[in-house]
Amino acid sequence: MSVSGQGSVAPYISRFVTLFNKLSEECPVVHNGAVKADETVVVQGQTPAHIGGRGGAEAFWSELLSLDVDRTYLSEKLNSLPKGDCLGRLKPLFETLFSTCLEYVRTASNGDAKRSHAVQLMTVATRCLLSKSDLAGWEVMELFAGGVNQSDKFFNVIIYSADTVSITGTLFSGASELRHEVLQLAVVFMCGINQLSPGAYLLRGDLFPAILSMIRGPETGRFTFEAMLLLALLSNFHKSDASKLNPFLRHIGEIADAEALRKVCWAAEFAAATAVKAYQDISEDSPPTMSSMIGSFVTSLRPDRAFSSTPVNTPRELFKHQPIEACVILLPILELSLRNRTFHSIFVEGINDSNAAGNKSARPPLPHTIISLSSYLLTHATSTSSSRAIGYANVASHILLASVESDVIIRAFCEPSPRPVRLCRQRLPILPSSPIPRPLICAVLDCCILWLRHNLHKRLETSLYLTCMRTCHRTIWFLQKEHIRPDYHWLQLWKAIIGLLDFLGSKLGELSSTVGIGQLVQESLVLLDIVSTKADAFLPSPQAIHEFMYELVRSALALQRLTAPLRSFITPQGASGLSQESSSEQALSHLLSLTNFYEEKVGLGNHSANDAMRIIAKEIERDGIHTVGDPYVDDPPRWSDGVTIFLRHAYSDGMALMP
Repeated sequence: MSVSGQGSVAPYISRFVTLFNKLSEECPVVHNGAVKADETVVVQGQTPAHIGGRGGAEAFWSELLSLDVDRTYLSEKLNSLPKGDCLGRLKPLFETLFSTCLEYVRTASNGDAKRSHAVQLMTVATRCLLSKSDLAGWEVMELFAGGVNQSDKFFNVIIYSADTVSITGTLFSGASELRHEVLQLAVVFMCGINQLSPGAYLLRGDLFPAILSMIRGPETGRFTFEAMLLLALLSNFHKSDASKLNPFLRHIGEIADAEALRKVCWAAEFAAATAVKAYQDISEDSPPTMSSMIGSFVTSLRPDRAFSSTPVNTPRELFKHQPIEACVILLPILELSLRNRTFHSIFVEGINDSNAAGNKSARPPLPHTIISLSSYLLTHATSTSSSRAIGYANVASHILLASVESDVIIRAFCEPSPRPVRLCRQRLPILPSSPIPRPLICAVLDCCILWLRHNLHKRLETSLYLTCMRTCHRTIWFLQKEHIRPDYHWLQLWKAIIGLLDFLGSKLGELSSTVGIGQLVQESLVLLDIVSTKADAFLPSPQAIHEFMYELVRSALALQRLTAPLRSFITPQGASGLSQESSSEQALSHLLSLTNFYEEKVGLGNHSANDAMRIIAKEIERDGIHTVGDPYVDDPPRWSDGVTIFLRHAYSDGMALMP
């Protein structure tokens, strides 16, 4: 028999819900965790004694928890209750519900179905109650513990009790399925509580060993996704203003168990790949093969296809529900990338394994899938004006930045990888085809190009553009420092960066009040200046240098437009990570000197693009790149950090993933 809205059980549960309502109206007295009611109260022809037998309320709860829980039916009932009723006449009954279920979790023997049912019932009730709009912290304490004064005792018992174990102990011991249910209850609580004060109770009891044991355990390792999600949610509780007080931030950095971190990578890769496939199911964007191109050509010759029109861009509306909720795994991956040095080494394992690359059934390493997912997130981020899509793109871009800021990761990314990275090709213009093998750092730069190309709007996502430019800056700084020369379509990157500056220069009047716009202009100019002075240290060929310089000369007008407003953007030392004398001003002056120099060499004649390129190439081959002064090439500051503004989406998606 189950707790369901179907068959003979429905009247029983209907009486259960109605009994709650009726008892709370007529005799809302709670004593020692049990509702005491006058036995003469009649509800739908049934008294509590009739429902519970001779044992009264105790027998009632025992019989109720013997039944399987129908989450859908109970959720409908509890969601229909007004917030005022929950905090008013029904409050004693919710207190009894939680205290009674908690008692069964603590005292029932292993294998007793009532223990599992109690956890499930608490999970349903927690989800429904915390979904009530505009709950305050004290109201949560009223609902769960019966009042603020009782909340310390109640929540401490939930986390840990000296005589009998509760949530913490159950996570360590018991059947794997029960441990999973308790883990899901904790995730539901953290997602529902958001940043309200009762969330601090889960920081008091050290759940970290229990969470790590779930990941390590041979029977519970399959629950790694939920375990890492809970750890990330706990570490982000009041992160910005109490980082030193949150023990989980320290714990994430202390994980040194390589096998546990490999399980995390396995779970994250599976979830991220599922999110990528959801995009691909909407619009197939596999790179074209010779056979597919021939097939398309032959098909186009058919009479019934001769005049058919094929859309070049998939309608943006189709992506309005992307990414799927499984994408929330990016949050714990970001936290590990920011704080755990051991994770950096585990993260890059296998990316250069040629044997694994030849096995088509083998799953790709996590970096390949993370970069692939990032390309879809960054391509579609602003196409539907969804704050959720932008939030996920923000997390992905911070993971890419954290990766290039790690010496371990960026060195591995600069080695050729025999396995290709599937990048998004769902919006025009698409990226050029790339040779295999190639370094993963090239795919990271491709993600930056996709963001720069497809997200230029008057409502500019400045913080994301800054993260993108910092990723490019750090990458190019490392390449020139190590004299690494990857074979890459650099021209596409220069066009994207210069296109951004051209957009900013033409829209500065409309964007002047946008937060961070000045810093974006400054850092973009500094990046171009580094390229102009260090191009021969990382570009793979003279032709690549000539192409960059030609694009710079072509952008002379866009750069000149930035001269006047740049001074208004200059910030004091330390505010933007640039030098006191404003390296951005120096950068712009140097770039304009370069463009003027080569424009004079090209002359005012009616030269074609090819002629202009030949003249510039000849000058560079004879005298090298024209230089004026010293460029700003110090080690760039490390910018990667958390993304607190994203948390509301993490809470929503984490809740949606729980049963």
